[in-house]
Amino acid sequence: MQKFLRFASGVATPMGTDITGLVPTLAAARLASTRRRIVEALSAAGQDASGLEAVEAGNRSAWCPETGLALKQLRAGQAGVAGLQATLALLGAGGRGNVVLGVEGQQWLYLDGWLIAASGECRVSGAGEGSGITIESDAGRAVFAFEGGRWTPASGACGPWFAHAGGGLAPRYVTASRLTHHVEGFPWIAYGPGPGHDHAARRDDDVRRIEVIGEGWRIIRDEAPQYAYWVASTASGCLLLDPSGDHQAQSGSCYDHPGLIAIEPPDCPVYCGELLVHECSHQNMLAYMMVAPLTRPGSEETHFSPIKRLHRTVDRVLTGAHAVGNMILYYRTLAAQRTLDPASQERMALLERWFREDYAPALNASQSLTEAGGVFWDSLHGAVEGRQGTRAA
Repeated sequence: MQKFLRFASGVATPMGTDITGLVPTLAAARLASTRRRIVEALSAAGQDASGLEAVEAGNRSAWCPETGLALKQLRAGQAGVAGLQATLALLGAGGRGNVVLGVEGQQWLYLDGWLIAASGECRVSGAGEGSGITIESDAGRAVFAFEGGRWTPASGACGPWFAHAGGGLAPRYVTASRLTHHVEGFPWIAYGPGPGHDHAARRDDDVRRIEVIGEGWRIIRDEAPQYAYWVASTASGCLLLDPSGDHQAQSGSCYDHPGLIAIEPPDCPVYCGELLVHECSHQNMLAYMMVAPLTRPGSEETHFSPIKRLHRTVDRVLTGAHAVGNMILYYRTLAAQRTLDPASQERMALLERWFREDYAPALNASQSLTEAGGVFWDSLHGAVEGRQGTRAA
């Protein structure tokens, strides 16, 4: 893992080392490993895994929820569903192949923000982005075409969710789900949706909230371009959350859903840009930690986390510091070009106080950072303090 040490500063902040291509490379390795594990599980269960083995990988990034969901389903003992979901990850990235596997009961497959019901014998096939993807099972048939940089049903909406265009390079799509924010845990569909959840597209009030997400991306692209690739390489899609009723913007990321950001967007595009930077900080960190741990395994060291207002393990504290530090840098970049509104100034001041009074003292004194973690933290701390990191990679 020593060869990845030099990327630690670029994962800490886009003001550091150039990490272009790092996330797609790590994502491709994760998908290849996941495919091998699923093939082994299918073979052990007496199922024909040759179709999955033969699927050709595509050229687009596999940093997408399809990859994480395949591994999650494998961990749950659902090798057939996992194999189909891995196939969709491969085909969704522009691959080619034809896979037939059995599914017990009714399950949901996921492709670019859409849920597709599958049951019994299921066939998933595709011949590249120009030929589409077909999913056939006892639950029905769905055909997807690649248009506008995303996969969409060729014959209209399918399933209980509806994926809208994201309005820019990142995210490529925004899915109306009717789910709400969860304090601990990524919101996701576990069973069939209840009454009233058919085709979430029918809510007209989603339109403005999706527009704000697109405006947040354009602010990043045009006024904080250092973060443009950082966000575009890790934000495949957004899961639009219903308002929780407390009038607070919310967002979340999860290792099992790489590339997907759950978001209850604010009304302010600048604030929405902050949330995208926040969650893509987590996404970049998640990708890097697959090959280079930042904290020592088994550490019991804890520190106060101002975001949660609780004492948390050092890995959680480092995760929080990473997001907060990059949100500060995002606002400073904007402030150099525009006058921030009072609410944005207030948020930036709060983030700076958290970083200075809570995160920096804790992590400067930490005994639990690995070598990569030390370079990572020093690069982030140096960028926020306006100096270069002192630990060489």
